[in-house]
Amino acid sequence: MDRQKKNEKKKMGFGTIMKGIVGVLLVAIIAAVLFVFGIRGVLYFSNRITTPNGVDESIYVPLDGQEQYLLIRGEDVNNPVIIWLHGGPSGPDAFMNYRFQKYLVGQYTLVNWDQRGCGRTYFRNCKNDPNNQTATFEQAQVDLDELVNYVLDRFDKETVILVGHSYGSVLGSRYTLSHPDKVAAYVGIGQAVAISESETYSYEDALEKAKAQGDETTDMEAAYRAFSEHMTLSTLMNLRQHTLKYHPVENEVNKIWLGVISPYMWLNDVRWFLKQVSGLEKYTALNQQLFDFTVTADVRDYGLEFQVPVGFISGSEDWITPVKYAEDYYNMILAPKKDFVLIDGPGHTPNYDSPEEFCRELDAMLDSFLK
Repeated sequence: MDRQKKNEKKKMGFGTIMKGIVGVLLVAIIAAVLFVFGIRGVLYFSNRITTPNGVDESIYVPLDGQEQYLLIRGEDVNNPVIIWLHGGPSGPDAFMNYRFQKYLVGQYTLVNWDQRGCGRTYFRNCKNDPNNQTATFEQAQVDLDELVNYVLDRFDKETVILVGHSYGSVLGSRYTLSHPDKVAAYVGIGQAVAISESETYSYEDALEKAKAQGDETTDMEAAYRAFSEHMTLSTLMNLRQHTLKYHPVENEVNKIWLGVISPYMWLNDVRWFLKQVSGLEKYTALNQQLFDFTVTADVRDYGLEFQVPVGFISGSEDWITPVKYAEDYYNMILAPKKDFVLIDGPGHTPNYDSPEEFCRELDAMLDSFLK
């Protein structure tokens, strides 16, 4: 009898402890949620546009058969318009761009666009095109042209400014060469040139550093051979797992945290993020045409004579689109005006890692171009 009572007491004690642990966890979760939404609230009120002639809206507009998502923000619609072209491909970033665009909304109207086949645009159209059969680079050129026409008409402009990041710089440079009458200036951020070549350059640098440190390089060399034989996103990402640790970026901001606390991130942004992290093979298959194009593209094939001002901004530690290739491409092109800015410290995303400096440089560059 005494033993039974002791066992019951032990069970009660264990149950009490477990209830206490669960209670603490629930309190911690609730506190974390309240903390995150508190930050989102602060960021919402500190970033919202309240000027009489401003614009601050999330909308869908028809672009060649699909309703596509735009986040448009600016304090005065009479200001010049920047269309921001995200990278990836299929890497929408509209919900994170508050990080740096808060320094630009006073001087420009900023149009953020979830391109065909990704983000909110994908979920808006996935019933009609679930496998992204229409998501190609050539289709992106058509979509961009319709977007430019929409912006020109809506804001009564003759030209727009194109700013493209990474893959977006391939999209933007090609469009600028094809439609100089609609573009006031083009700026490439982490300007991509030719992945097949720049990845070899990055690999050779990493291999040299690894050998200098006495590290084993067999796996890295095997990954490079696989990439050379079959240039796919899978072999590319596998190679970068070996090379990028030799190219660290000290002040790189956490992009996931930027999204979590963003007042512009909602359900479909989260759903797309989950697709990105759920598995490389499934994610790649969803935009296979774009990824196949990207690993073989070479912007030099589109031409080297621009009819509008052209600028490039790179982070000094960018080994995704290595600075050397951006500089070489810059030296090859001809343009009425051109400029190259290297920001010391950041990697592939200077707009997030050094937002104030990035925006100062971009604004100064555009000011000189548009005079």
